[in-house]
Amino acid sequence: MNQKNKITQYVMTELGIEITPKKIRECTRIWWQNPRLKNHGGLWLTELGFEALQKSEIKNYRIKFEHPIGKFENRFIIWLDNTIDCPFYLTHKEMYVFGERTAVQMMLFSGDLKLWHKAHTKNKEKTS
Repeated sequence: MNQKNKITQYVMTELGIEITPKKIRECTRIWWQNPRLKNHGGLWLTELGFEALQKSEIKNYRIKFEHPIGKFENRFIIWLDNTIDCPFYLTHKEMYVFGERTAVQMMLFSGDLKLWHKAHTKNKEKTS
């Protein structure tokens, strides 16, 4: 089963929402920025999805940006969506991630996503 489906069904169970194929599709559509099912990534949450995961008491980590992000560039957002392997919610001033390893990595870069992106890309090039 796809990771997004697993998370969606877990949260539905925690919130007492009946699990039917129709309800799963509905929750997927309103909780995720990209409702398509992918083997990896695609875990960017909408505001409703973020609230649902918080209500289900899944541990999350807040990364506050030193400098607010003015405009989200499409290429960067797509990269984030394909790279981050846990659910995340992004605003212009902060980011919430639902994975400890990812949170620690981002905190090491003081919430500077562009610097984290650069380091992540450079590391990936070295290991390829």
